[in-house]
Amino acid sequence: MAFQTIATCYFDKKFKKLTKKDGLLKERVIRKLQEISINPEIGEPKRHALRGLRSEHLDPFVIIYIIIKDVVLLINFDNHDQAYDSTPQILDRLLRDPRTIEALESAGIKAEEYIHFVKSIGKTK
Repeated sequence: MAFQTIATCYFDKKFKKLTKKDGLLKERVIRKLQEISINPEIGEPKRHALRGLRSEHLDPFVIIYIIIKDVVLLINFDNHDQAYDSTPQILDRLLRDPRTIEALESAGIKAEEYIHFVKSIGKTK
């Protein structure tokens, strides 16, 4: 069973910018996204401040995403160091992103569930 994949505005923007002049990278990323949608558990679970997120490497880039029920939400795609450094700020912005909230609601995930999930990232259980 393939998971539904939703890309945030930020992910789309970074993907377009980084693959604009590199068709080979674009193909690699698309293949990796297909793998993630089939089995999102392949990504490495993050710890500490990024607990709750997963990442999958395409050297020197990283795809950062979260799994909510049967949906994979693509958060960030960037160079390794920049991806991890900017992700907390991106998550904060996503709480106010109507496109992401609307897409999740159409996938059956209520805004309250999503907001609670994002706010729990980095927190210990």
